[in-house]
Amino acid sequence: MGHNHERHVAIILAAGKGTRFRSKKPKVIHNILGKPMIHYISLAARWSNPERIIYVIGHEKEQVKKAINCLNCIYVEQEEQLGTGHAVAQTKPYWENFDGIVMVLNGDLPLVEGETLKNAVKYMEAMLHFEGAPAEGGENYRNEKVAGVVLTTKVPNPLGYGRVIKDKNHRIVRIVEEKDATHEEQQIDEINTGIYLFYAPYLKQVIDRLENNNAQREYYLTDVIKLLNQMGKEVYALLVPDYTQFIGVNDRWNLSKVENILRMKYLQFWSYAGTTFHNPETVYIEFDVELSPDVEIYQNVSLKGRTSIGENSIIEENCVIKNSKIGKNVRVLTGSIIENSVVEDNAVVGPYARIRDNTVIKQGAQIGNFVEVKKSVIGEKTAAKHLTYIGDAEIGKEVNIGAGTITCNYDGFKKHKTVIKDKAFIGSDTMLVAPITVGEEAITGSGSVITKDVPDRALAVERSPLKIIENYAQKRKKREND
Repeated sequence: MGHNHERHVAIILAAGKGTRFRSKKPKVIHNILGKPMIHYISLAARWSNPERIIYVIGHEKEQVKKAINCLNCIYVEQEEQLGTGHAVAQTKPYWENFDGIVMVLNGDLPLVEGETLKNAVKYMEAMLHFEGAPAEGGENYRNEKVAGVVLTTKVPNPLGYGRVIKDKNHRIVRIVEEKDATHEEQQIDEINTGIYLFYAPYLKQVIDRLENNNAQREYYLTDVIKLLNQMGKEVYALLVPDYTQFIGVNDRWNLSKVENILRMKYLQFWSYAGTTFHNPETVYIEFDVELSPDVEIYQNVSLKGRTSIGENSIIEENCVIKNSKIGKNVRVLTGSIIENSVVEDNAVVGPYARIRDNTVIKQGAQIGNFVEVKKSVIGEKTAAKHLTYIGDAEIGKEVNIGAGTITCNYDGFKKHKTVIKDKAFIGSDTMLVAPITVGEEAITGSGSVITKDVPDRALAVERSPLKIIENYAQKRKKREND
């Protein structure tokens, strides 16, 4: 290849409705592992390092733009969905004076790897140049005949795909759609993946000459190959062995299958990076999750959004963690849910705890069975082990919160804050009516409703005196029998 690198632009086709989805939403914005489908092909395209990315949008274009979320990309509208050839023709003003490669991708191919696209560009570049031809005195020589490369793959069942018909030199004679294929052509198992690379000056000459005389009345991009062949130009097939990369998403069942393949790829990636998954088939993990070495994840765990888990932490069965940062040596016990929160090193959460809304659980704290913590800071080595609700609270270090304690943070109109200072001891079944402060080393008696601030080291008890009525059961029986 030498110094003469081709430049390339990427066109991503994202205008379709996806009628088989039976959805009001455009197909390419349906989520796969927490990201819109279009995110993945965009990422792969960026990996190949194009000069620019052009998106062809149409159906519900504003929603699609929002999902793509790219500031320096070009958006071209295809007002009527008249096929892939028509879609590419709409983008012509952006590459018609370009002396490089135009790569065309479908927006519904989320499993394509960036490396595959990078290699395809390199392959096309190598085809376009013979290096050091002697007559040129060692200069690069452009091969005038090469017009394009189509990525192909062999599938176990080619039903529904366009078949690739090629000569013995891997030159494509034509690509025939299933509907238009003869019985013999339908036996071919090498299929068109829908990924094309064309030399821009040649594509420019033929793109406006496409016709729509086929079963669908659409302008097929595949017909570009026929027109290039007629000009005496050559389009080559690049066979990619891993056909799973090209599973297209035409309906929701495909979507599930593709999500499953991608999920297993991520689990494999993190497992090679040092995470143990017990029963990985049952673990759900999204794109933005980050895991550290020596993390252990048990079955039926869901890791969502921007979640990170630090070294040596253990996440037990049936936990859900979303947009949260879990520190090192943390144990999240069975059935716990953590959302939009931080759990620092050496803390223990669960079983069956719920942590939410920007809560911070500090180092070494313990949040136990059926404890809910909302929008609160729980200090270092503080323990709330059973059946407790803590909301809008700031709790110091080494506080003990007895079973059944409730911060009564809502008065029907507003939320109020509870402050509990270091080393306080909150007796079981205490109601803390906010706004309230419990001082350092203060104690509340079990079953108390605390409505006033408690000074440091004081004891607060609020109970009506206990009455005992002797022989009450006999009196009651007698009354019922009379």
